[in-house]
Amino acid sequence: MQVCLRHRYRAPATVFDGPVKRALPTLALALPLALSATPASARDTHAARASASDFELAPAAGQVRRASNGGVMSKPLRAPRRFDLLGMRWRGRSHPDVHVRVRRDGAKWSRWADLGGDPDGGPDPGAREGNVRTTTAPAWSGRSDWVQYRLSRPAAGLRIHFVDAHVRAQKIATRSQVGAPPMLPRASWGADQCPPRVTPDYGEVKVAFVHHTVSINDYTPDDVPAMILGICRYHRNSNGWNDIGYNFLVDKFGRIWEGRAGGVDKAVVGAQAQGYNAQSTGIANLGTFSSVPQTDAAIDAMARLIRWKLPLHGQPTAGAVQVTSAGGSSNRYPNGTEVTLQRVSGHRDVDATSCPGDSLYAQLQSLRGKVGNVEPSRPRTKIGAAISAGVLTYGQTARVSGRLQLMKGGAAGGLPVNVQMFISGKWVTIARTTSAGDGSWSVSLKPSAKRIMRAQFPGNGSYVASSSRQVVVQVRPVLTLSRAAAHATVGDRAILRGRVTPRKSRILLIVRKRVGKVDRKLGTLKLRAKGGRFSASHRLRGPGLYSYQAVFPGDRNSLAASSVALHVRASGSRSGGAYAR
Repeated sequence: MQVCLRHRYRAPATVFDGPVKRALPTLALALPLALSATPASARDTHAARASASDFELAPAAGQVRRASNGGVMSKPLRAPRRFDLLGMRWRGRSHPDVHVRVRRDGAKWSRWADLGGDPDGGPDPGAREGNVRTTTAPAWSGRSDWVQYRLSRPAAGLRIHFVDAHVRAQKIATRSQVGAPPMLPRASWGADQCPPRVTPDYGEVKVAFVHHTVSINDYTPDDVPAMILGICRYHRNSNGWNDIGYNFLVDKFGRIWEGRAGGVDKAVVGAQAQGYNAQSTGIANLGTFSSVPQTDAAIDAMARLIRWKLPLHGQPTAGAVQVTSAGGSSNRYPNGTEVTLQRVSGHRDVDATSCPGDSLYAQLQSLRGKVGNVEPSRPRTKIGAAISAGVLTYGQTARVSGRLQLMKGGAAGGLPVNVQMFISGKWVTIARTTSAGDGSWSVSLKPSAKRIMRAQFPGNGSYVASSSRQVVVQVRPVLTLSRAAAHATVGDRAILRGRVTPRKSRILLIVRKRVGKVDRKLGTLKLRAKGGRFSASHRLRGPGLYSYQAVFPGDRNSLAASSVALHVRASGSRSGGAYAR
């Protein structure tokens, strides 16, 4: 089999679209949610009745003053109306430290809360959802009227985004599939007030990332649905994401909540760990756990969730796993880097954040112990991959090959094998084959640029899916150069033409002249290739032997390359010459 390999970030139409719809007038929170486990066939008895709206405030210049340390602090600002959650965004790429405090009319100010250290994550680069980079995490404030903020340095175009969320909890039956822990569905937190922009994307689940949210004020069990709705509205309407970023949320009372739409049993791609969303599931702990530990009830709930979720997708719950970074502005690792993680990891392990807080991060080892080592119910497999050459010249063929085996020994023959390429944060199948009786397989490819690839067994009813470590092939373009004549008269121009494949736009022409026995560099001409073709002329200002060499300096897709050097001799007498190569 031979395959020739040839590969969007789409910003949202608007960052803030206001209220989605109002189901009821403003409502106070009421009945607590029922927590009894129900069989898989149970249906929600009632959806929670909810209403939500978003609004913003752009502080005027007179409402902000400079601090002696170079930062800024606002005056106390009264919001346009009462709110439950807030966050900030601004223009540019500045990332100041951000602290806020809130209060209700007639009440005392809350503590100052840090919004800058724990960003929520973000979509993978190239994902089908927008991403406003310069935002804070949303902070739950409870019913508040006033806000005050301070920044470590000014931020242009700052806007405070508020969410007013109300959920009247009806009696909601928890949903539970076979083997799954009871969890509360999206309807229980009023998700109809935060509909996804597009249909969900699906990837794979190899690791569970643990997060925490920001809470300025403490919360009660009845606050939780409005907290989740507020986070969803902020993620969608301020950050520009498709939906709430997290796949699941856990409150301090030990309840599990469904997050992003698409199916709790599916590998839904979230926006919770930039660069790794298509390879993971994200669990957010409601509350701030920088200095206060999470409750035992919540730790136990996460353990139950992870013990079900990872084996469901063919993964064990313990040990190390390799994931591939898709890059991104908050990612700790460049695009294409293979990163080794624990199956249960913190958000800070992959992105530039302190999430899930120092105290909760310190509890992860205890969480791993509670999760234990649960193996998938089907036999596990392993697959290897190697490439015949790590560096190719454009047009050459590479062979990717390997072997599919059972983890406990023995070949796995007659099974499908996919060869995949890492594109925009996802593994995309580019070739398919079948393993031979001894488990071996092989595919021929003709890559046009650098490719990060792996082999994957997709799994079936008998065996668990597996994927190989990545292999990388680098491609060197082909550069050709020709001259109009090998001899010319002093004062004439040497005419050169060339071609680069695959097509590149930036080409350099290195000009040298023989002085004694040494070729001395005279300079470099910067050329623009169109359709892969380029041309140049150079005036011969004195007699002697001139040499010309075309160079492609390299980019993220292709290695540097150069043509052969061509010579033109300039003399005082004119000598003709047909077009020579």
